[in-house]
Amino acid sequence: MIEIIQNFEQMTGRLDHPFLIGSGVIFLLLGLCIWLGGLALRKILISITGLAGGIVVGLFVVGRNIFSASLSGALASLIALIFQKVLCVLLAAALAAAIAFAVLSEPYFEKAETAEVQGEMTEQTTTAGLDETLKELKTFGLDAGEKIKRAGTKIPIHMWAIIAAPGVIFLICGVLLWRFTSAMFFSVTGTAVIFLGIILLLSYKGAEPVNHIRSMPFISAAVFLVMAGFGTIVQVLLCKGLKKEKITKIKPGKGNQKDKKEPKENVEHDWRSA
Repeated sequence: MIEIIQNFEQMTGRLDHPFLIGSGVIFLLLGLCIWLGGLALRKILISITGLAGGIVVGLFVVGRNIFSASLSGALASLIALIFQKVLCVLLAAALAAAIAFAVLSEPYFEKAETAEVQGEMTEQTTTAGLDETLKELKTFGLDAGEKIKRAGTKIPIHMWAIIAAPGVIFLICGVLLWRFTSAMFFSVTGTAVIFLGIILLLSYKGAEPVNHIRSMPFISAAVFLVMAGFGTIVQVLLCKGLKKEKITKIKPGKGNQKDKKEPKENVEHDWRSA
């Protein structure tokens, strides 16, 4: 899996510079919002996720026109908003299984072929335009998907059981501890998006951040875990405070309504008895 990320780093050197800087800044800011406020913004984030997924399905599965993509995107966004809690748990389980797959499937990737692709990418030093950038991203996505598919066919069945175990654990934790599981999901996702934004910005400078991450895997993993843990704690504490404040504001209103209704009932009773 790390070879695919290195291929992505090599490809970013040929992308259009304004596109690379702009996308890096957007991913960095988006990652910060998800990292520290994903649980509070879950309705917006889940709706955007459903919209993006629906558009992809509309473009590549249902049809290849704007109408089908917009219709499927709006429908998926509405369904995601209705079932937001269930979707958060499912996405958390899928993310846990994906991380386990990325770690355990590393020996099953074809490293020789990946090295050849890296060599071809480094030979091409011309900067691509916007249209060529989109083509490069599409080609990279298809190539990465094919590599993951081939690696998946080589993984034995017992290894798949180990990969699926974290997903099952997060499903159970999502039912019992929904708030903590959702906060952890948003924190891990935000941390990953922040790393992606940093990689894009540093790749523009030619710093080769993926090589530095690969040379210091334990330090990089420790930084990732500390950031994910900090974001989880902040979101759990922040959302708890908002919920308590909301409850204290609602309770006096309900009490006043009951007090107002009681005299009316007494008046009706006295009128009937008269």
